[in-house]
Amino acid sequence: MELQPDRWRFAYQHDGFLVVPGLLEPSLLALLREGMDDITGKLDGLESRLREKVFLERDHVRNNPQWYTGVLSAEQCGDSVRQIADLALFDPAFAAVLCYAPLLDVLEALFDSPEFSFSLLVGRPKPARVGNGISDGKFHRDAPTDAVTSPNTIIAILCLDDMGPANGGTAFIRGSHQVSDEEAVRPCWNEVDPEQFSPEQRVVVACPAGSGVLFSSKILHAAGHNRSDVPRRTLVSEWAGPGVLPTSAQRHAFQGIKPRSQDPAYQKQLLLTFPQRSFA
Repeated sequence: MELQPDRWRFAYQHDGFLVVPGLLEPSLLALLREGMDDITGKLDGLESRLREKVFLERDHVRNNPQWYTGVLSAEQCGDSVRQIADLALFDPAFAAVLCYAPLLDVLEALFDSPEFSFSLLVGRPKPARVGNGISDGKFHRDAPTDAVTSPNTIIAILCLDDMGPANGGTAFIRGSHQVSDEEAVRPCWNEVDPEQFSPEQRVVVACPAGSGVLFSSKILHAAGHNRSDVPRRTLVSEWAGPGVLPTSAQRHAFQGIKPRSQDPAYQKQLLLTFPQRSFA
């Protein structure tokens, strides 16, 4: 991946999102695919502490009959996995994402600071035909539900498979992040009818496997259903800007790690948390 901090920063500030092709090295991409398939294909073999972090598509469908009645049944979903929380606990390959230099290079450029922190990492397998989007494909901002002191946060999607219009890839309303922090966190942005936006306003990103998609928590976006014949596996991480702190009682695995911090205390924390890794 070529370092292009000025171009990354301009695209992010102008559009509210950024696509970085080739963000994942082929060897890491293969490890992450294998790791996710090991989880989704061997649910009965997971330790109970890990199994409770796996949420199935059939339960999502049962919980939301208003969207799926007559369209998709819980039985059709089988054991398909919808989300894997605290993914870094499942395999060292996922934990390595927290310290993956190319991803950190992009984040440091977008935050314009090395003092950003890790918030969470989840896996979203989006299985073929029964992978479901967020809120039935409605647009939303993440800022209202982030529970942080400021919406200066970035979501990073790492694409383990090709993602695009054919398999319900993420759509953005370009430039919609350019609102005040107070406006961005209003609850009215949790669900927005797609019909409010013309087709010309919507940008569905087309990303080859190995790409990264990074976007502001203030931007309007939508995740569609995967009704194609192939999965749309992704890793989704969230990162907080300098000085941004959590405000809820819930904490995620490794939350608060600052992998690029210049503060000796955070550098020591990183070394003690991941003693097997080299950060030279």
